[in-house]
Amino acid sequence: MRQTVEQYIADSQELCVLPDIYLKLKKLIADENATLADIAEVLSLEPAIASKLLKIANSSIFGFPREVVSIDRALMILGTKEVENLIEAYGITAAFSGIDPNIADMDRFWEISVDCALLTKFFAQKLNLPNAESLFLSGLFHNIGALILVHLAPKQVKYSEGYNKSETPWERQKDVLGFTYSDLSAALLTSWQLPTLIVEPIAQYQDAYQNELSDSASLLFVTTRLALINSHPGMYAKKTFLGTHLLEKLGLSSDDIEEGLRYCNQQGVEILAVLELI
Repeated sequence: MRQTVEQYIADSQELCVLPDIYLKLKKLIADENATLADIAEVLSLEPAIASKLLKIANSSIFGFPREVVSIDRALMILGTKEVENLIEAYGITAAFSGIDPNIADMDRFWEISVDCALLTKFFAQKLNLPNAESLFLSGLFHNIGALILVHLAPKQVKYSEGYNKSETPWERQKDVLGFTYSDLSAALLTSWQLPTLIVEPIAQYQDAYQNELSDSASLLFVTTRLALINSHPGMYAKKTFLGTHLLEKLGLSSDDIEEGLRYCNQQGVEILAVLELI
């Protein structure tokens, strides 16, 4: 008998534990009276996340002319929202640091996830969507539920990873599980109380092809498929796979798509290295 999404979430509670520093920082950022100095003080006590913050601040994504050498300076330059996003990325990815790489191709998993995050943010900024920073995390976490299944349902994961040009990963996931990885991702992130702006596009995007949904969900539909195309050159045709009507709705041209892919390929390896995902 198949397990439900809710049953997998319940079974994952001891498997996937959020770091204490992540929970402390989340609480601090939610405090309206907290200052950047307060956040900097906590970050300075946690070398792992502090080093990632400095690496991000000095990465080509921001392109600052001078090297950023202090946490205080990094916070001032990046701003609270970017720092909050980095903390989310650090905390969620750290919760899955013990995943067995022999069950699933973790390098490909994170490459697709980071590609999707970069593509989503790139296009969201190009389209002037108001929640571009949150959509970066929607892209990064859209498949995070798969990491629960690596331990709890390894045979189903192996089957789901066997997709080819005649079927999509999502079709295989539904076939063996009755739901997609993104359904599980949305439920997990909701249980961890991540913001609705991050979770809602993940919960909705699979239906964007058939239904009139938000631009955020429609964009995530496009970028999840574009990230898959980027990972498997020649397996899927962009014209039919991305949804022409969704590209028209969003106002994205073929030139925009190629520009986004170039940006993604330029930045992807650096982000993977900064977040220590490869």
